[in-house]
Amino acid sequence: MTNTERHIKLIEGSFSAIEAADVLFSLIANKIKFHNLQMLQIQEGSDLDNLHSAKRISELKHEKNIVKDMILKARDEGYEIDIYGAIEVKLTKPR
Repeated sequence: MTNTERHIKLIEGSFSAIEAADVLFSLIANKIKFHNLQMLQIQEGSDLDNLHSAKRISELKHEKNIVKDMILKARDEGYEIDIYGAIEVKLTKPR
């Protein structure tokens, strides 16, 4: 990787249902908070900017419900939850 690209292992491992809930719900909540702030800060932006954030919030809330069901299943049936999450960071010039 060059100094303009980076691959970051954010999460990697097996977690209990309670630990997984803490990790996953925190990540989802922070992304929802980010998009809510984006919507509030857009003063002269287009409606498309707000539509993107609103759509992402809806998608994240849907995923949160799916994750909740998985966590409850893991808790009730004695599973651990494996979580692997990587982030690709790349510097790009604005269009």
